[in-house]
Amino acid sequence: MTLPVSIMIAAYNAQEDLPTAIASARAQTGVAVEIIVVDDASPDDTADLMARDYPDVTYIRLAQNAGPSGARNAAIEAATGGWIAVLDADDGMAPDRLATLLAHAEAAGADAVLGNFRRVDAAGAPLEDGAFLDPGTVDPARPITLEDYVASNLMQEGERSLGYLKPMFRRDFLLEHGIRYDLSLRNSEDFHIVARILEDGGRVVIAPEPDYLYRVAGGSISSVIPPSYVSALLKADAALETRLGERASPRLGALLARRRVALERLRDTETIMHHLKNRRLGPALRDFVRFRNARGLVVQRLREAAAKRMGRPSL
Repeated sequence: MTLPVSIMIAAYNAQEDLPTAIASARAQTGVAVEIIVVDDASPDDTADLMARDYPDVTYIRLAQNAGPSGARNAAIEAATGGWIAVLDADDGMAPDRLATLLAHAEAAGADAVLGNFRRVDAAGAPLEDGAFLDPGTVDPARPITLEDYVASNLMQEGERSLGYLKPMFRRDFLLEHGIRYDLSLRNSEDFHIVARILEDGGRVVIAPEPDYLYRVAGGSISSVIPPSYVSALLKADAALETRLGERASPRLGALLARRRVALERLRDTETIMHHLKNRRLGPALRDFVRFRNARGLVVQRLREAAAKRMGRPSL
């Protein structure tokens, strides 16, 4: 009999975090689960941990590091459940999360459900900012469009990006349409697989309950991104635009153009910050002059870094 939900956990150097993630997967109520851990060629002792403590968990070790996309693709191939849910190795879930997502999916006839989340600290305690999306503003019966999805992922400050929401996919839809994670992406990989589902006519809804526990170091959801990662995102976005072609509405085309400008700004900003981090002041100054679009964001980052060192909030 097919299991209702397969939980895929991509793990890289995650031996300290995996026990918590696996425990939250095992604690799911109201639904049978299959847990799949894909070790992305970790040099730590993840293999020993899995063999010793979790012989009942499906464990796959990749011979070479493939990034989160490659690890999740391996899990998709191994999954036997009717649904496949994403769980990061350093995150957790409330016990009723998957049953809730499944109920929303079945009620809406969805091919994917994006789950709301709550930010927690390193110890798992909820942060004061509460749910990422206000549950009262989310209608789980209303499917989102590709325009909706791109409009919420324009890389703007203060944006409540739907790309942060952890998805659960209908396995048959992925297999029938040949949809997999983009191997070129080392971040924002969930955004592009959900966009591909929408592109191929999939029905996607959002669950309002903040029952995914997103563990945040230092209380911030942002992190430093290598410029090459942003360049890969730009290429993936360009491929999306090419596939859509004339099917893209004028509004969707305009939204993708805005996202492209924002990603170019982010790429240039991260290039300068990477120079500064490695004490390459000459190249940093050269690119600061060269990349006019990035200057404001670079100054903001430097102010935030200075404020953090001084132990006070940035302006």
